[in-house]
Amino acid sequence: MATGSAHKLWGEPVRLSFLKEGLVDPARPQIELRAQLHLPEEVDGKLGRSASQFSTEVVSGVGRLIILKADFEGHTLKTGDQARGLEREGAHWFEVISADSRGNDQIVAQISLATKSAS
Repeated sequence: MATGSAHKLWGEPVRLSFLKEGLVDPARPQIELRAQLHLPEEVDGKLGRSASQFSTEVVSGVGRLIILKADFEGHTLKTGDQARGLEREGAHWFEVISADSRGNDQIVAQISLATKSAS
């Protein structure tokens, strides 16, 4: 499966924090899993973006979080939840702007730098 291969190649440890009204949701504890974080400042061909599409993403500050559904069973990703790449320098939190789980085997979320961290 191509998606699984890409996930193995570009996936990294990520912590997800589930929020409710801007605060950590005690009913949905944090989890750690392997996911893909594609941030606007990263200049690479991970997503096969065209130069114009990538430029638009850089200006808008929108990145992508890609999670395999098989690794996320029993959880729901909602707008306002946060993600953090555990091996990234600075380990900034990113807020979920939107999440699309309509695909067969992955959830793709748009993310932006969070103004308030979930900790």
